[in-house]
Amino acid sequence: MRDSLLFIAGDLNLDQAGATALTYGEDLDKPMKFDKEFRRSIYLPVARNNLAPELEIFDAANPEMVAGDRPLTTVPTQALYLLNSTFLQKQAATLAQQAYAKPEPVVWLHQTILGHAPDAPAAKRANDYIEQGGGDREQALADLAHVLLASTEFLFLE
Repeated sequence: MRDSLLFIAGDLNLDQAGATALTYGEDLDKPMKFDKEFRRSIYLPVARNNLAPELEIFDAANPEMVAGDRPLTTVPTQALYLLNSTFLQKQAATLAQQAYAKPEPVVWLHQTILGHAPDAPAAKRANDYIEQGGGDREQALADLAHVLLASTEFLFLE
């Protein structure tokens, strides 16, 4: 999911290999500092004694145990994280900046995030929201992008 968010916003760094952790051997009981270059998630280190909160929320496997098969879990804390995540808000703002320059930003956001144009009722609701945004069109577009990024349609493949 993280890689998809970064890719859609145009922030994903596709460089292969290399170090991503900026902390080695000391202070490992504190949150790790990671490379801010938005490398693919597969290159992010996992500290066994200090698992990232995002990994815990999304039910990552315990790095101290072998887990060949785990049950699928979807819990409300995951949706709450997506709605309140500063990372997701930043990606939505990046998309809003790109959409702002487009002739039809609502259609562009839907096509970019969900892979298809919005149907007529969804487009009308989105355009009405943007027009009622109190003059801050870019923030209204960021709100729309945030909602689309946190939507079930974006998160799950059918």
